[in-house]
Amino acid sequence: MNKTFLTTVAFVGQPNVGKSTLLNALVGTKIAPTTRKPQTTRRVIRGIKTIGEYQHIYFDTPGALKNTAGLAKFMHDQIFSALSDVEQVAYIVDVSKNINHNLTFLTKVQEICKNNNQNLLLLLNKIDLFKDKKDILNIISEYHKLTGITEIVPLSAMENIGLDTFFEVINKSAKEAPFLFSEEFITDASEKDITAELIREKAMLELSDELPYRLNVAVDFFDESRREDEKKPLISIEAIIYVERDSQKAIVIGKGGSALKNIGIRARKELENLLGCQVMLKLFVKVEPNWTTSPKALKKLGF
Repeated sequence: MNKTFLTTVAFVGQPNVGKSTLLNALVGTKIAPTTRKPQTTRRVIRGIKTIGEYQHIYFDTPGALKNTAGLAKFMHDQIFSALSDVEQVAYIVDVSKNINHNLTFLTKVQEICKNNNQNLLLLLNKIDLFKDKKDILNIISEYHKLTGITEIVPLSAMENIGLDTFFEVINKSAKEAPFLFSEEFITDASEKDITAELIREKAMLELSDELPYRLNVAVDFFDESRREDEKKPLISIEAIIYVERDSQKAIVIGKGGSALKNIGIRARKELENLLGCQVMLKLFVKVEPNWTTSPKALKKLGF
């Protein structure tokens, strides 16, 4: 029997550095929501990539947070739970940002990795923003001087640059072990869970800056009894968009239901691509008062 190698890797870093974009690029399809807004990722999403005798399990985590109450505390705990569960840590930075922007949390992660005897590498994301390769080399040199990290990989998750190099670097610390998942698996998340996250992403994009962090989505009904229908394969989905106040509910619905309709159109298109068949999607909006801070409401919504 051929040898196989396995490793687990946590993606950590500041908000909006491209952790979820990298996860999606590595597994080859969209399993994690991505927007330009901070705090899009709220809980750990695991992706799986298998090439040859190597299997990686990636833990995508929320961006670093200072607030440790309510929903923010849940997200904060998700980061450090992932850090304690993996063998390797990939700290991701946005190279277009000032280096000092990344150092405080990075220093903390370095200390954790040292104490846990974990391999730490630094991923310099969004290098496609630089035309001159000398600029990239200068940034690598500067990060090395400031952090002492030797494993530094420049890449662009958006443009699929440097992903093969990243995979090879991770392989160096992979341990001989049987695969945990079949080779065709790209995530251990259920389609129902991914559906809820993608609907939330579309709501955040549709509503712009009005109330993205006050939204949560729960899939209430997921019927795939007609999925294998030869004439018209179909999945019927009903999802609830939760907000904290009646005024927010009005914004989500929009004038004449326009905003909710647009969210549904955006979500349905992506879900049909993900699920591989026609989707009948119904969206509802409900008020769950102060759900981002109320322990009881957070528990009800799965946090």
